Amino acid sequence: MPGIKEAGHFYAGDLDITHPYVSPLNGDFRGLAPMIVFSGTLDLLYPDSVDLAAKARAAGVPVEFHLRQGQPHNYAGMPTPEGREARAIILRAIAGGPT
Repeated sequence: MPGIKEAGHFYAGDLDITHPYVSPLNGDFRGLAPMIVFSGTLDLLYPDSVDLAAKARAAGVPVEFHLRQGQPHNYAGMPTPEGREARAIILRAIAGGPT
């Protein structure tokens, strides 16, 4: 995609683009709290989301992965039925209930 590489460098600022703050896949997942990951199949970062969940699980981190067909990046924040469902899952997790 045009501009995506430039956007990545802009996002990274003074950090190397491989720094874990920029690319969490390069981080150490040991000892992290349980994760809930949301991704849509139209999200550019969808493959990275799958890898992130796998890497976290391999480090012993409990991961709940929600993949929605045809959804874009950050669908959980959108005013759609899929977004409302994702937000309900997030709110239950915050409240300590079953997701």
